[in-house]
Amino acid sequence: MSAGSPPEFESRRADWLGVAEAEGRILGAATPLDDESVPLLDSIGRALAEDARATATLPPWDNSAMDGYAARSEDVRGASPDAPRVLRVIGLVRAGEARTGAVGEGEAIRIMTGAPLPAGSDSVVRVEDTDAEATAGIVHVYSDRDAGRNVRPGGEDMRAGDRVLERGDTVHVGAVAVLAALGRTQLLVHRRPRVAILTTGDELRTPDRYEDVVAGAGVPESNGPMLAAAVLAAGGDPVSLGVAPDDPDAVRSALRRGREADVLVTVGGASMGEADLVKRVLDGEGFRQEFWRVRMRPGSPFGFGWLPAARPQPVFSLPGNPSSAFVTFELFVRPFLLRLAGHRHVHRPRLRCTAGEPLTGAEDLEVFLRVTFDALGAPPTVRSTGPQGSGLVRGLASAGGLAILPLGVSAIETGGAVDVILLDDGRRAAISEAAF
Repeated sequence: MSAGSPPEFESRRADWLGVAEAEGRILGAATPLDDESVPLLDSIGRALAEDARATATLPPWDNSAMDGYAARSEDVRGASPDAPRVLRVIGLVRAGEARTGAVGEGEAIRIMTGAPLPAGSDSVVRVEDTDAEATAGIVHVYSDRDAGRNVRPGGEDMRAGDRVLERGDTVHVGAVAVLAALGRTQLLVHRRPRVAILTTGDELRTPDRYEDVVAGAGVPESNGPMLAAAVLAAGGDPVSLGVAPDDPDAVRSALRRGREADVLVTVGGASMGEADLVKRVLDGEGFRQEFWRVRMRPGSPFGFGWLPAARPQPVFSLPGNPSSAFVTFELFVRPFLLRLAGHRHVHRPRLRCTAGEPLTGAEDLEVFLRVTFDALGAPPTVRSTGPQGSGLVRGLASAGGLAILPLGVSAIETGGAVDVILLDDGRRAAISEAAF
């Protein structure tokens, strides 16, 4: 750069990518992190770095689906209250006991739920369809509805060698049950991404200086805690770099403290104002910009690029307004972190909803409105959380989703269909329960 010429970032033209293209470029650059072995219960929320295969056939043998009498179907067919079938009870088998004995013609064995089915039998007659051995050793069967039924076949769940979970699957509560059934106590999972977060701006006030906010002399610093929580919710480990004032040396020092992280997220300084120093400092550190600006609202001054390192460090430049930072993290940073952590599925679910009021967009931008679920029906009805200014924070607490108004759609009228990204919190269960 010659003396007197503007920094490179000031002469760069905005890319104005569409949301889908921006997300595609970001996810296309995400490579899962290294793997590590962790105890089973420490794997919750992590992504498997290996396939999990069955080490045994489960169940190992045909077994009873209920308490009753193991018998041959031909010996109980035709049974009725008026014409009961009478069988000789030759034994008892409980769950956990080895498979012993065999059922012959006219015989039955008392059996408990989960117990191995005796040889020769193919049915379990429920106790309530019998006289429960009113005479010891003899059982009267009053119905044939269980002929050939109530038997769980061996290998019905899995057979030794089956691939039951795949690399990239997320370990959740149900997966823990499966892995425990495989006898696993340690798992190979991908490492959690470490995410350094830097917020910038002379106007920001942390809680220790909140009196300035009360006096109207500052703005509360909500982005740092919000994004740290978002990183945690996405399975990452947040690293706070604090709040840097609008001073190049302070910004540079903070950025360098975060160079060991897997990902760097900067908040503020994403536009072209005189005090927007983040890009200027990044350029001085060898930053390579992939793109800057996306056709969206809120959050259009979003950028993505790389800082040089043995493993180049991805850098997300988020706008400083809280709702802009929230939405751009949801759309771009969160999926990237999940992909880094090895997850195969990285997108939130979307649900077709009904607009409960007019929803306003912008024809030249893709708009993401914070909405609440007003009427939980099928489909659910959504309404705006309130004013949608990007600097507002209150509506983030009540937002159950982000309503999408695509490019070219300036408004959706009351009763119109609208796609909504479901946010990951307790409201999703209520939405699903009511809608389905």
